[in-house]
Amino acid sequence: MNQNDMMARLQRDPNAAQRVMESADGQALMQMLSGTDGGAGLQQAMAQASAGNTAQLAEMIRQVMQSPQGAALVRNIGTSFLK
Repeated sequence: MNQNDMMARLQRDPNAAQRVMESADGQALMQMLSGTDGGAGLQQAMAQASAGNTAQLAEMIRQVMQSPQGAALVRNIGTSFLK
């Protein structure tokens, strides 16, 4: 599952988003996405995503996926929760 598929699935299925958020992989991903700004950028991206603009959140996920650890987390989430 690629990044666009994941974002589309999360938009369509709020229960999937909740399951991801409650998982250990989801928590680790959120920590990575929160970065050094205390989560302010993530909160802004989430607000935009809930309004239908997922570009900023998608870019944040793309950046996280550039690290081996981030890529593994996203892959695990896609495999485990978003099929």
